[in-house]
Amino acid sequence: MDMQMLANRAAIQDVIARYFRGIDSGSKSLVRSCFTEDVQVLYDGRPPEQGIEAVMGSLRTFQRIAKGEMQITMHFMGNFNLIRLEEQSAETETYAIAFMVPPKAIADHMAVRGLRYIDQLRQTNGEWRIVRRRHTLDWSFEATPTFASSLAQRVMTASAPA
Repeated sequence: MDMQMLANRAAIQDVIARYFRGIDSGSKSLVRSCFTEDVQVLYDGRPPEQGIEAVMGSLRTFQRIAKGEMQITMHFMGNFNLIRLEEQSAETETYAIAFMVPPKAIADHMAVRGLRYIDQLRQTNGEWRIVRRRHTLDWSFEATPTFASSLAQRVMTASAPA
């Protein structure tokens, strides 16, 4: 492997990680930065979404947060497979586990989902972005969450001097 290939691999993996960080932090601008304008996304059991505006409008996590139906999500990025890498295009498959916790007033259980993201990426002006995505739900279950601390406590702990 040469240095450019390793740099491209790292940049591509960063796009996927940035997507998860954007979803989990509620940052639409961060999520948007992961996709091309002409992106196409296919979710299991749903018609394809074409174009960045349609894709952003279809993201159920943002919809649920806006409606107060979702308290917090956490996507854990697992296996990352670089299937193909050419000069300005790549294909990847990424396994993830998503934890989706609704407010206690809505439900006392969270959904845990095993997901796969099968992506085609394109490099334009030195920047990698997702041009096609297939989002696959492989398995799921529900469980009762237990919280050791609130988000406010975690933020305060993270910013406290050592």
